Amino acid sequence: MKKLIFVCSALALSFVSFAQPDTSKLIIINREIPTHDQIDMSKVDGCMMKEGKMVVIKDSVMAPMLVEMTMSNGTKVMTDGLCRKENGTEILMKEGDHIDMAGILHMRKDVGLKID
Repeated sequence: MKKLIFVCSALALSFVSFAQPDTSKLIIINREIPTHDQIDMSKVDGCMMKEGKMVVIKDSVMAPMLVEMTMSNGTKVMTDGLCRKENGTEILMKEGDHIDMAGILHMRKDVGLKID
């Protein structure tokens, strides 16, 4: 009888240990993600329009852009600031615009319509 109780309690405890949630797959929902305004884009690897010229940013060091670059999503960035996406859409970068190595364009902070 003691063996039966011991086996039942051991079996019950083993089911309890399997009932714990898998913490490796939990998603943190309330984590604060910094916005474009909170990030100094001159320190993020990519290309930026600065003083009317394209510069390449690598490890927080700026250098003039001398050749066309292709980002990881297929977007091509030309030395004159023209960005051509894979689908053919063309965007001309303006002062302060930044495109990261993933090909995501971050517009300058003062973009927006001014209504008088």
